[in-house]
Amino acid sequence: MRAFFNLFLSLILPITALFIALSTGYFMLSYTLGKAFRLGTLSGFIMSIVFSAVMAAILIFMRKARVAHVVRNDPNSSITHHLENGSIDKQFILLMDRLMSFDVLIQSIIDQKLGEVGKGNKRDGTITVHTSEQNIYIAVSKLTEHTTRVHIKAESYSDPLKQIINYTKLKEHSFLQY
Repeated sequence: MRAFFNLFLSLILPITALFIALSTGYFMLSYTLGKAFRLGTLSGFIMSIVFSAVMAAILIFMRKARVAHVVRNDPNSSITHHLENGSIDKQFILLMDRLMSFDVLIQSIIDQKLGEVGKGNKRDGTITVHTSEQNIYIAVSKLTEHTTRVHIKAESYSDPLKQIINYTKLKEHSFLQY
C-alpha cells in the first residue's frame, strides 16, 4: 500500500497540471476566461485524481508481474547440482564457440579467485586449475560452429567446481539474452 501511495503522489502533480490546462482550454471554447478557469480547475483536479489512482494501480500490478517473471526465469534457479561423492567426470554443452567458451572459463577462475590456472592451452582447449583442495582438469572441444562441449574432471565435487560451472552457465545465459 505504501508503494501505491508513493507512486500515486508522484503522479498526481504533473497529471493534475496537464488535466487542468486541458480542461481550461476546453471550457474556454464555451465560457468566459474566469468561468472556464474555475470549471477547468475543478474538473481537471477531479479527473487527475481518478486517472492517477488508476495509473498507479496499473503500474503497481505491472511491477509485481515483472518481479514474478524475473523470479520464475532467474538463471540461478535453473542450475542444479547433484551431490557427488568421489571423483567427478562430467560434460556439459555451451551455446558459444570454442574460443569464447575457453575465455569465459578462464575468466570465471580469475574473477572468482578460485585457484591458480596451471597449464592452459588455448589451441587445444585444455585448462588445469590448481585450487587449495584439488586439481581441476577442463577440456573444451568444438561440437558445431557455435556450440562446445566442456569436459570437467576433478577428484571431488567441490565448491570451486560448482562456482566455475555456475559462472560459465550464467555468462552463457547473459550472452544469449544479449
